[in-house]
Amino acid sequence: MKKHLVLIVTIALLSTTAFAQKINTYAAVVSFNSMCCGVPDNAPLMKMISSFKKQNKIKKIAVDSIGPMGREGEYYLAFRLKELTKAQKTKFIQQLKKTVVIMTDKGSADVKEAFTLDKAALSSRAAITVLNL
Repeated sequence: MKKHLVLIVTIALLSTTAFAQKINTYAAVVSFNSMCCGVPDNAPLMKMISSFKKQNKIKKIAVDSIGPMGREGEYYLAFRLKELTKAQKTKFIQQLKKTVVIMTDKGSADVKEAFTLDKAALSSRAAITVLNL
């Protein structure tokens, strides 16, 4: 009986761990979209992040670059924002939203909050690369 219980608990833990590895939750995701000719330049976004880090004395912000999501270079920049306080997270996301509005040189960009990504739903070409900005 004890062996069965240990086996059941072990299987439950393994399946929970495997499931957790397939799902990532992000505080905010910037989605770079194409309308015909590629995605917008991320320079305004990088400038905003650099400025935010300097103003808030933050050494780095971890971000996952996820893509390619389509044929024309679509990708996501996904932020967990664990290194920020709650107030900083709110301010950062507000600044993200203001910045993506001006990123219209090619395609568009938008911000999704509390985004859950199922790795199994990604295309076979998509990869997740961890960046420290």
